[in-house]
Amino acid sequence: MKAFFSLCSAIVLALYSPVSAASDDGLSEQIRQLKNQALDLNRDLTILERELLYATPQTSIFVSVDVGTPIRLVDINLTIDGEHVGYHFYSDQEFEALTKGGIQRLYTGNLTSGRHQLEATITGYDPQGKDYQKTTSYAFTKGAGKKMLEMQVVDDLNNQQHKFEFREWNQQ
Repeated sequence: MKAFFSLCSAIVLALYSPVSAASDDGLSEQIRQLKNQALDLNRDLTILERELLYATPQTSIFVSVDVGTPIRLVDINLTIDGEHVGYHFYSDQEFEALTKGGIQRLYTGNLTSGRHQLEATITGYDPQGKDYQKTTSYAFTKGAGKKMLEMQVVDDLNNQQHKFEFREWNQQ
């Protein structure tokens, strides 16, 4: 791949070197067009090289629920850095799978390295069947590798509600 980029750079340099006095205007125009095409190709190759060498790996956010929870999860709205990135409405079967230890991927996308703010709004029913809506925020730092984040909905038996616990994994 490096040899290919070197070859393309050599072509660009050759096209930029001064042309001996061309008597034909048509030949000069063709050379000018070739130079422009070579510059466009070099720009595209540089962009491709950057994307291949410095690609921003994925970030995945998963949702899990405490096994045997008395709460009933209805839906989740997810935002990252103020931008809405995910929504899911849970059918009875999906929620049952979560309460048996299942994990759902709510979001997968590319985030830049640095600090990010996740905000999740969960709607559900408490153990008495009363509607509730709860929002939680979580700040995390994305490094150069893949980032995986699990948001676990855990019972808070003292308050007869739920709380959130977060776990993070980094892959280089």
